[in-house]
Amino acid sequence: MRRILFLIAAALTVSLAHAQEVGNVGTSAQLSIIPRIDLNPYIGFNSDAGTDFSLSNSSLYTLFEGSLGEHFSYSIMNHWLSEEPASLYQDTFFHSDVVNWCDWANLTYSAGDFFVTLGKNPMALGLWEQDAYDYESHFDLNSTMWNEMQVYQWGVDVGATILDQYTATLQFTSSPFTERPFESGVFSSGLMLRKDEGDFNFLASFNLLGVQGLSGDLQNGYELDRSTRFIKMPCLGVKYAFGDLVAGLDYSFRSEERFYVNEMNVGGTLEFTPSDKLSFLLKGGYERCYPISDRNSMSGNRKVVNPVFSLDKRFFGGLAAHYFPLRDNDALRLHAVVAYDNGFPGLSINVGALYNIAIRIY
Repeated sequence: MRRILFLIAAALTVSLAHAQEVGNVGTSAQLSIIPRIDLNPYIGFNSDAGTDFSLSNSSLYTLFEGSLGEHFSYSIMNHWLSEEPASLYQDTFFHSDVVNWCDWANLTYSAGDFFVTLGKNPMALGLWEQDAYDYESHFDLNSTMWNEMQVYQWGVDVGATILDQYTATLQFTSSPFTERPFESGVFSSGLMLRKDEGDFNFLASFNLLGVQGLSGDLQNGYELDRSTRFIKMPCLGVKYAFGDLVAGLDYSFRSEERFYVNEMNVGGTLEFTPSDKLSFLLKGGYERCYPISDRNSMSGNRKVVNPVFSLDKRFFGGLAAHYFPLRDNDALRLHAVVAYDNGFPGLSINVGALYNIAIRIY
C-alpha cells in the first residue's frame, strides 16, 4: 500500500507540473469558506443517560477547487472545526476509519468523455444521502452509515460520460474498516452509474468493502488474522421531480455471505420548494445494522474480546425547513429541524445557520 501511496503522490506531482506548462488558458480557482452553527436541544431526553444538548453539525469547512489548463481540475475539502475539533487532528490523517481535517484532496484528468481522478475522494456509493455535502446535512435525519462510516478514502477513480447524461465510475480505494490502510493492505472497490438529467435521476452502485478476518471464539476472544473478507453492498438511489416536489428513495444492503440480506438501509424523502427562498424536507428511514463503531473496533492491531454481533433496528425521521434570506443568492441558509429516533427517547430540535462565502481567486 505504501507503493500505491507513492505512485498516487508521484502522479499528482507530475500531473500538476504538466498542467502548469499549459499556462493560464482555462485556469481558474475558487475558495469557499463555510461556517455553520447549530443549537440542538433534545426535548424529553434523560440527561442522566447522556447529554441533552449538542452543537450537532456546527463546523467550519473550506472548499478550494478549480482547473489547471484544459484537461486538469482539482478539489480540496477541509473540515477544520466540529463539535469535537480535537478529534479531527489526533493522528488521523492516514487513518481510513475516522473523519479527519481533510475530507478529500484530488486531481482529475479529463479528455472528452473520459476522466481519471487520483487522491482522496468520496466512495462511489449509489445513495443520495451520501451524495450531499456534509455541511448541508442534518445528523439526526441521516442513517447510521452516514453518521459513522468514513466514506472519504484514498484511491483512484476511472470513469466516462455516456450518451451525455450517464456517468459510469470504477473506483479502487482504501477501506473504511481498517485503521491504517497503508499498513493493512485491505482495499475496497466500487462500480457506480449515475444519471443527473431530466425529471428522473438515479444512482446505482455495487461495492466490495474490505475487512480483516478474525480467528478465535466468543469465550476466549478474537484476534485479527491476515485474511481479507469483503462486505458486498449494492446501493440504489432514485429521485423524481413533480414540479416543485421531488420524491426520493435510497436502498442498500450489506452482507458477507453471498447476497443474503443481513444489514440494510431504506430511506425516503419529499422535498418541497415553493419559492427560491424557502424549502422543506420530509425524511424518514428504517435500518437494520451492526454498530459500525463495533466493526471498526475489530480492525485495529490489537486483540478483540467479545465483539458485538447483535443487529440494531432503527427508525428515524423528521422535518427540516430551510430559509434563504439574501436577496440575490442562497449563500446564507437558516434552518430548523425536528427529528425522532427510536434509539433516543424524546425529540431532537435543531436551529442554526449556514453561510457559504465564495471567493473567486482567478
